[in-house]
Order: sequence, then C-alpha cells, then structure tokens
Amino acid sequence: MIELHCSGTHYEIGYKHGSETKELVHGSLEFYTEFFIKYSKMSWAKAEKAAAPFLPYLEEHVPHLVEEMRGIADGAGVTFDAILALNARSEIAMGMMDDGCTSLSWKSGDFAIGAQNWDWEEPQNARLVLMHIKPAKDGLIQRPSICLATEAGILSKSGLNSAGVAVLVNAIMARGVNYKALPFHVAIRAALDCETRLKAVARIRSLGLGTSAHLMFADKTGGTSLEFSHMDVVQMEMVGGKIVHTNHFLQEHDESVIDRVIFPDSISRQERITQLLDEGSDRVKAGQSPMSCVEEMLEDEQNFPTGINRKSSPIRMSETLYSFVADLNTKTVSFRLGRPNEPEGAWILKPAEL
Repeated sequence: MIELHCSGTHYEIGYKHGSETKELVHGSLEFYTEFFIKYSKMSWAKAEKAAAPFLPYLEEHVPHLVEEMRGIADGAGVTFDAILALNARSEIAMGMMDDGCTSLSWKSGDFAIGAQNWDWEEPQNARLVLMHIKPAKDGLIQRPSICLATEAGILSKSGLNSAGVAVLVNAIMARGVNYKALPFHVAIRAALDCETRLKAVARIRSLGLGTSAHLMFADKTGGTSLEFSHMDVVQMEMVGGKIVHTNHFLQEHDESVIDRVIFPDSISRQERITQLLDEGSDRVKAGQSPMSCVEEMLEDEQNFPTGINRKSSPIRMSETLYSFVADLNTKTVSFRLGRPNEPEGAWILKPAEL
C-alpha cells in the first residue's frame, strides 16, 4: 500500500498525490470506466459530462479542493474532468453504488471511538492509498492536518484530523442527484477541514450531498450521523453513547426518493453491530480495552461471507478492504489493510503529530 506524506498548498498536495500514485490513478480510471459501462450503461465520456455540472458549486464553496483535484490531474497526467468524475463517482452512478460498510461511534466517560470497515470490489484494494496531509496556511485559514485512506485519485474516504474529528462513510443505494451540493467524496474531505464534530455537521448540512449516502462525524464529545438523500437530510444522535449505520435508510425521507435498494445483509449487519456494541460494554467493564474490543467487532464473521467482515462471493462482490478504528481521545487510528482478521498490513496514524 502506498503511503504518502503531503504538505503545502492544496494544489501541491494534489500534485504529489497524482504524481506518486500515477499508475494507481490510471487503474482507478480503468476500473470505473468498466464499472459505469456495466452498471449505468454510461461511457467514460458521458461520465465526465455528468460530473461537470458540479464544478460551479465546488468553485464557489470549496475552491481549495478544486485546486487539489487540479493538482491530482496534473500530477497523474490526466484531465481535470477525469478526476472530477472520479470524485463524483457515487453521483454519476445515480446513487447505485454498492459500497458495503459498517460504521459506529461509541462514547463513555472514559473513551470515545469512531470506527468502520470499508467494503468494495477487490480490484480497488491494490489502488488504496494512505495519506498524511499537512496543509499550508491559506490566507488567514489554517486547516487541520489529516490522516486518511482513499482510492487513488479520490480526495478522501475514512479519515481523522489533528483536531480529533473522524469522518466515517456508508453508501446508500437510492436514485437521484443534486448538483447544488457536494459530491459524496468531496464532502468527506470538506468535513475533515473542520475543528469539531459540531462544525463538521453544520458545514455538511449547509452544503448538502449530491446523492444518497450516510456520513458519521465523531470526536471526543460523541458521534452524529447525517443520512442524506438527494432531496433532504435527517440527523441522528447517539442513544446510550452509541450510534451505528450500515447501507440502508434508517429514517423516513422525501417521498420522491425512488428505487431504494435494501440488501438483506445491510439489515443483518446493522443488527449484529448493535448487538456487539451492547456486549462490548460488559467486556470493557471486565477489563478489555475499548479499542481492542471494537477491533474484534469489525473482525466478526457472522453470516459469512456477507457479514461485517466480508469476503467477495457470487452473492455480493464487495469485500472488506480496510478497517479503521480511531481513538478520539488520543487522536490516533489503528488502520488495517484488507480483511481485519487477516490483514495485509497495519498502521498507527497520528495526524496531530504531522
């Protein structure tokens, strides 16, 4: 797995991302070219055309991230339109992305944890990148440093910043696009620019999301979920110090949101992670560390191969590609590449020390 340390202006950060992962960026473009043809009957040229209407909104609200995408494009030797399309991949597929993920936030008086497994098609495992980002001051603005995992060419997936804010992600399959909002992967990165959970929630609620998806924001004070359709957003807070989410709507949304797809394993994973968290409270009381407790939850194979810790199969193509567990008090992440019970590598990420 390529690990990058990037600093400077957002263009410079993007340029290093693109130049150091050039082959992987091209691999991501090849993967999504085939994906869009297979699932959306859309050529790559049409995918770029579908992403283009996002640009005015992005230039108005997150111009620094537009510059970072320009840097990625120049570094990788591809067009800006191609990188914009990669970062709008969920929207281009009209909400039909099938990223299976399980996310949680858990807080007690002694600890606060945000965690998830990220599941996707196995070929993208080889194109995952760990990034350590230290932005230069942008005028009067000094944004936090960030440690994040992502697919090459895409701004962000799961991440933790130096202020102790974690952002965790889940795809939700429901058709519809809103061009007066941020594409999903741009929104993740914009949230990681924020210094508190509450500021991240307010910022992303204000800017909106371009398609149906779930974002979880967590810091040492707790966790909040925002469940988006292309038409609306519903906010959910912790109950008993816990909140979890998988890949289906938990709340009612605008009646115009159509073609909602609920996979049975999303419901069973939601039930299973809730059960494991309830049992985890007793395990912590018995002396197990909360971090190891959550790491073990994400190794769970009940309902294999389509459980929390999943394996690609004829039933569902997605597989757990990484496990991300953030200690929000110490501002560190335990990151494991691959299925967490048989990791291909492990890292401790410390954004506050960048």
